[in-house]
Amino acid sequence: MVYAAGEVTIKWFGHSCFLIESSQGTKVLTDPLGEETGYKLPDVMPDIITISHEHFDHNYVRPYKDIPKVLRGEDSHGRDWQTIKETIKDVSIYTVSTYHDNVQGKRDGKNSVFVFTVDGLRIVHLGDLGHLLSKEQIDAIGAPDILFIPTGGAYTIDYLEAASVIEQLKPKIVIPMHFKTPTCEFTLFGVTRFIKDKENVRVIKGEPLIVSKDTLPEKTEIVTLHYE
Repeated sequence: MVYAAGEVTIKWFGHSCFLIESSQGTKVLTDPLGEETGYKLPDVMPDIITISHEHFDHNYVRPYKDIPKVLRGEDSHGRDWQTIKETIKDVSIYTVSTYHDNVQGKRDGKNSVFVFTVDGLRIVHLGDLGHLLSKEQIDAIGAPDILFIPTGGAYTIDYLEAASVIEQLKPKIVIPMHFKTPTCEFTLFGVTRFIKDKENVRVIKGEPLIVSKDTLPEKTEIVTLHYE
């Protein structure tokens, strides 16, 4: 199904948690985090929640008991992927199966990449991806307009591997996530290592990213959102 292009609003709540809001007002919350991360709980009421994997810093749904759609990329025990392919209101969603580590999930388990189509934009959330992508995974994900990618290392790909994944997928906009901040003291690299010496870096403070098909950059742009 094809929807008319409009503006999509993206807000970062820290770690891997984003609010994606379509031009028609449909709200998607990705990888909801708990207060154990150091970040505040998002003060939003989404229509859809997506969970890339069943770790505590990505699956905290207790505040959202009345949300009709919670889409989990793993079963509740983290033993297997759950294949998702749905259209909810004006948002289409499917998953691509990956791993949380580079040893076929033997250390950290499985991970699901979520691919959204919102207002004509392909938005890809890599979750806690732990490895470079195979050709089959690249083909399944497609060409992202916006890519949420972990850069902090330790539990996921690091900033160097993230650069390789970006080269694999060639997105229009890259939004780093899952990195160390003054609020979150997990053993991660900060975002500075990722953006160092990179071209086309834009820093947004105190406001969300608003983007449409018409405003996408011609050359890949890195957009860092600051936690407020």
